[in-house]
Amino acid sequence: MSMRLTSEQILDKIRRAFAPFHVVAELQDYHRKLGFRVYGEHDEIIGTYEGALVEDLRTPANLKQVIMDARDHVRSKGKNLSPWSFESGTP
Repeated sequence: MSMRLTSEQILDKIRRAFAPFHVVAELQDYHRKLGFRVYGEHDEIIGTYEGALVEDLRTPANLKQVIMDARDHVRSKGKNLSPWSFESGTP
């Protein structure tokens, strides 16, 4: 049986994945969907991500893909992210 992530683990991994920037992540639509926003140095919004189904993100590979895509998007805006590992959540 494959590992399934809890809602708290999902939120924690997302919050840690965008250091050094501030992330606000929340469960929406009666905890069925996830939304998160990444804020830059001067509280400007770098990216907003909404609509991912929490049930899909409980599978680590799916969550990792969402995070990697969002990290690529942040980098495409010329922002530097700290090194990050999905397994540990930190460098």
